[in-house]
Amino acid sequence: MLSSTQEAQQIKARVLHTIKYGLEFDLSTDQCKQFLKRHVNSNAVMVILIIDINGSTQMSIALPPSKFAAILQVFSQETRLAIIGKGGYVLKFVGDSVIGIFPAEFDKKKACINALNCSRGVLSIISECINPVLKENHLPVIRVRVGLDCGTSLVILYGKNVDKAPIDVVGPSISIASKIASAAQINQVLVGQSLYDIFASDDSFNHRFINVKLPNDKWNYVKPSSGNIYELYSYQ
Repeated sequence: MLSSTQEAQQIKARVLHTIKYGLEFDLSTDQCKQFLKRHVNSNAVMVILIIDINGSTQMSIALPPSKFAAILQVFSQETRLAIIGKGGYVLKFVGDSVIGIFPAEFDKKKACINALNCSRGVLSIISECINPVLKENHLPVIRVRVGLDCGTSLVILYGKNVDKAPIDVVGPSISIASKIASAAQINQVLVGQSLYDIFASDDSFNHRFINVKLPNDKWNYVKPSSGNIYELYSYQ
């Protein structure tokens, strides 16, 4: 999903620079905080995107700290840029995971499309840009798992001063998105039923979703409103 060979070369150059010299810029989440400040202590509709590196624990054991840090920095930097490029915000970096949000207050379908395109874009960036450069520099390639869901989340302020206190997102959507990411296969974009339902009647788009049935030990979340298993879909 890279738009051109030139874009791929630019990303590869940035990845190589990060490996050799460190990050080119701070991976700030300030833009996200500015958005969240407008919704403090209230609900907001958003798409939650969680991308994490598979097998990072083994990688952290096998690699020198500086090399493992470089891999995490490359992954976080390029994922952040992809999220911002599709109109989203980076909520936070958590170890080997990046959590992004896409505001869906006014156009839920557009927010979902942006998040889905971002997900596929990150997979392309990893396979076409990041991993080739990692290989050339004798570093292990990375593989990721992607989980998405759409719904209402509570924006909560942990303190009194909105400009200084931490702000976070809580609620079922982000919890389910995290579980979905954990249930995803390597390099799979897995989405929840709430997101799929937005496209269920769109014949021009719904063919890209494939219903996934997982064993109960891997997925057993029940939708409270129906009492049925919350369905998962692989996005192609």
